Amino acid sequence: MKAGIVTLVGFENYGNRLQNYALSHILKSRFSCDAVTLRPMKEQPFYNGNYAAWLKEKILQRLCVFPAAVEKKYGAKFTRWASFHKWNRHIPTRVLYGCDHIPAAVNDRYDCFFVGSDQVWNYRACPECFPDFFLKFAEGSKKAAISASFGVDAVPEAWKEIYVEGLKDFAHLSVRENAGRAIVKELTGKDVPVLVDPVMVLNREEWMKVSEKPRVDCSKCYVLKYYLGDDSESALIDAWAEENGYEVYELLNESVPELYSAGPGEFISLISNADLVCSDSFHCIAFSIIFSRPFVVYARQGAGDYMSSRLTTLLDKFGFQNRWKHLVHPEDYLKCDFSHVGKILEKERNEFLKYVGDVLRSR
Repeated sequence: MKAGIVTLVGFENYGNRLQNYALSHILKSRFSCDAVTLRPMKEQPFYNGNYAAWLKEKILQRLCVFPAAVEKKYGAKFTRWASFHKWNRHIPTRVLYGCDHIPAAVNDRYDCFFVGSDQVWNYRACPECFPDFFLKFAEGSKKAAISASFGVDAVPEAWKEIYVEGLKDFAHLSVRENAGRAIVKELTGKDVPVLVDPVMVLNREEWMKVSEKPRVDCSKCYVLKYYLGDDSESALIDAWAEENGYEVYELLNESVPELYSAGPGEFISLISNADLVCSDSFHCIAFSIIFSRPFVVYARQGAGDYMSSRLTTLLDKFGFQNRWKHLVHPEDYLKCDFSHVGKILEKERNEFLKYVGDVLRSR
């Protein structure tokens, strides 16, 4: 069985790289499926005369060998770029050079196509990619959405017809959030399952196999901070950490290159060893649950839309509604009970794998 995966492929986003790896790994390890991520690229390869594309690839390869060696000269952004590119080798990918979108000819090369998870259907994130994210190049019988996310609570009226047209011929539909299920119901009349993100289907041991040692000391007691939105309210966490003798490791802080340059492998390790995780990131909280690390959740606002529906579904599903930052008193930061998580994870993993199995058996 050959499956094509279509998803967000931004090289410097932990969530989309990790969920992409997870789905690829699940298809291969659980279903013996030959799965490859499809990525259209406007650039032409070297043999078509595009020396710039070839040279960029060669530079990336060099940076991946000893990324820290170039940091002093080129800065932490280069090191971060290299770290992501190096880790990305875990994901089998077919680059379709010279293409704005995945061409129709690809349909005949694969038995089925999965789109998701992540915010593939967020009209604000990448609307120009919608033809691919609605698998317009494929036959309807081959199309499956896997834990697809809209990333917002509602679709504006002006966009509804685009979504109706995009969703109408999917043979299999599933979403990641309750809000997504409501949107699909409104637009298509279909009741669809809400599945966990693929990262939660892999267990701790599987994730540790692809983790990497961070460039900071993880033997210390530390708080890990990772904010994609506004972190102005994190001063309380900083004061608590100082009072209680914890280091504070903040990802995305360019003034600390050892952390800013961390790739997905280091991201896994930093969460798995943290004494407390503070974040507005869906995947950061998901990994905190996988590794049973106490966490505090921040709501994230973005581009005028409420962006926490995915976190709300995650916390409701796993019984952590009380971990929002405005509900957790500092004295309870480390009091996070994970005793009930195992049974929920088992149930959710089984539902996810059943869905994938049904998709593959239908082919």
